[in-house]
Amino acid sequence: DLRGRSKCYVSDWTDGFAAHVHILAPSTYIFFASVIPALTFGEQLSDETEGQINGVHVLITTAMCGTIQALFGGQPLLIVGVAEPIVLVYGYMFIVAKTYEIPFVPWASVTLFWVALMCALLAIMNSCCYIHHFTRFSGELFGLLIALLFLQQCLLPASLPHSVCCPL
Repeated sequence: DLRGRSKCYVSDWTDGFAAHVHILAPSTYIFFASVIPALTFGEQLSDETEGQINGVHVLITTAMCGTIQALFGGQPLLIVGVAEPIVLVYGYMFIVAKTYEIPFVPWASVTLFWVALMCALLAIMNSCCYIHHFTRFSGELFGLLIALLFLQQCLLPASLPHSVCCPL
């Protein structure tokens, strides 16, 4: 990857700065496409984790990841951020941590270090060259999963007694 992208790395930045005002529209789009989900899912994470992870945390980490990706990933205009499956994983992790009296934030941090290690190993092994072995069906199934998770989150309050979801 580094060898392949090294030819384009400098031109990506110089072309971007040379574009002057023409880069404003895509940059603004990428900014809002990253910030709005970060705030939305951050507030949902705040609800799921009783405030231990909130919108500010998600916004800061999204900014850090976006900056690192732009500087070292060779793709300055890339949307990075949290999605619904991540919110659900954190929600379930919080339930397990609360049940077994494990400190949630340190446990989540260690989990993320392992995820970072696995992602680095996948990048080192250039695993993206195997993507052609997967069909669109895999992507469509993932889209269906996201839709079902949103539907479940929408219908969950309707299945609870009124006193549980709307206390006085």
